Amino acid sequence: MAFKPEFPTEGSPISKLFGLMGYVGYNPGGNIVRATVVKEPPNLAVRVDGETIDTSIDGLVCNPELLPHSEIVTINDERVAIEYDNKLNVGTKVYAFEPEHRQLLYILTLAE
Repeated sequence: MAFKPEFPTEGSPISKLFGLMGYVGYNPGGNIVRATVVKEPPNLAVRVDGETIDTSIDGLVCNPELLPHSEIVTINDERVAIEYDNKLNVGTKVYAFEPEHRQLLYILTLAE
C-alpha cells in the first residue's frame, strides 16, 4: 500500500510548495532532488547532490524558462523583443524530478 502525503501546513514556502506538489500530484515512482549545474547550456550538465556522476544534456529535460530565450510582446501598440538571459550558470542550484526509472532528469526550477 502506497503512502499519500498530507496537505502541508508548516515549514518554509519552498517546503510547502513541494509538499503541495506531492499532495496534489502524488507519484510514488520518483523524487524531487537538488542538483548543481556543472556545465552551462548548450552543453548543459548537472550533478544531483550526493551523486558522483554528472547528468549530461542527453539525460535532461529542462524547464525552457531557465534557458536563454526571447519573446515578442506588444507594449503601447508597439511590438518589442524581450531577451531573457541564461539562468543555469555553473554552480547554480536547481530542483529536479528524478523518476523511478532514472532514465531522465527533469529540471523544474532554481533552488534557494
